[in-house]
Amino acid sequence: MVLGFTLGVRHGEPADPILETGVGGPEEPPLAVVLHGDEIPVLAAGALLRADPAPETDLGPVFEPDSGPLEMRIRPGETFYEALADRGVVHEDIMALVKSCQGFRDLTKVRRGEVFRLHTADDGGLRSLGFDLDEESHVLWVRDGDAYARHDGTYPVERRHKGIGGTVEISLYATLQDLDAPLALAAKLNDILGWDVDFSRDLRRGDTFRILYDEIWKDGEFIRTGAIQAAELVNRGKVRRAYLFTDSEGRPSYYNPDGGNLQKQLMRAPVEYSRISSGFSYNRFHPVLKRWMPHLGVDYAAPLGTPVRAGGDGTVVAASRKKGNGRYVHIRHNNREYETYYLHLSRFAKGVASGTKVRQGEVIGYVGATGYATGPHLDYRVKLSGRFVNPRQLELPAAAPVPETSRESFLAQGRLYDTALTDLPVGADVTLPAMAILPPPAWDAAAYAASGLPAGVRALR
Repeated sequence: MVLGFTLGVRHGEPADPILETGVGGPEEPPLAVVLHGDEIPVLAAGALLRADPAPETDLGPVFEPDSGPLEMRIRPGETFYEALADRGVVHEDIMALVKSCQGFRDLTKVRRGEVFRLHTADDGGLRSLGFDLDEESHVLWVRDGDAYARHDGTYPVERRHKGIGGTVEISLYATLQDLDAPLALAAKLNDILGWDVDFSRDLRRGDTFRILYDEIWKDGEFIRTGAIQAAELVNRGKVRRAYLFTDSEGRPSYYNPDGGNLQKQLMRAPVEYSRISSGFSYNRFHPVLKRWMPHLGVDYAAPLGTPVRAGGDGTVVAASRKKGNGRYVHIRHNNREYETYYLHLSRFAKGVASGTKVRQGEVIGYVGATGYATGPHLDYRVKLSGRFVNPRQLELPAAAPVPETSRESFLAQGRLYDTALTDLPVGADVTLPAMAILPPPAWDAAAYAASGLPAGVRALR
């Protein structure tokens, strides 16, 4: 039972039980996430540029089981208990594991064909059990006294640098579909240029676009679309260009060629996401609670540990944990009309607590699957004058331009972007080479590859 009350119930809005305030469960120490993989590059003119290095992460001991993992696949009609018992796991360990996982997942409900990985001792003791959350993220439950502790991780991935150019006939989405290009680029481009262009009304036949972006691959298979590095849209003869740039303080944003910020005083998407897994709605079927209810935010699916950034300047009201929210951050912004919420985090960024002052783009936490979540994602919510609103439909003033201290670097990078976009053919989807290498951007969810850490699972305390 969750005590407290629901925010955002005004003017006849139905209650959303996911966003809770008041009394919740006991606060837990934040779980850290170890991320393995390569860097997110900033690509232009055939060169691979990277911005500032990733922030440091405190690492705990490496978990190294005595024996190799055993794969356990659930058979038709088989329960989780039966599957473990058939593999020699003792009753006490099964019950302790199910109890430890209750706040994250009900292991009494498993599906045929689900795969788990377990390590057992000779005496039937269960040392650990792990399973995948998606293609990139996994979770491991490790024996810790009489219970099991949760540890999150990601798999190594490869980043390929792509360029796509096209001519609009019906819509941007339809053109991407005709080119067999990632359809996620439509939403991502809308995040960048949608403040000034209404993609559903303003585009005309004959408009052109060029996009430099990343693709994420694992074991030779495409996993998801990564960040847009630079983009051009020619709409009714007007050329608009956007360049991704990380300033000297490690805050990424999209700017026009003159250094003007294309983002507004609140971000539409404060995380580099794979896709929008659920939109703002007053009547959505909840995947965990299995009933229809409002969803007063936008869910951005992203791998575990992807940095989540403050949507705007403001003060942290809470960095806490509630049953449905999981770990969450609540920020009140400087104009005091707006508040933002960031739900289901795996952990908070160092120093983020009630009363902390934050700036737009500053890392406040990392994507997780805590609370009522079936997979890793960020539930991002915006409240205006006490009422929740759709963060993808806000109209706000522009955010700050490129800082003067970073302007020279921005202009140099912009010239490379300009050349790369100009040389990119319209009507083609091409793979671009990587040449020059600089440090990875601070916002890369997989930037820890540069640290030289071994692949595998690290237990972080």
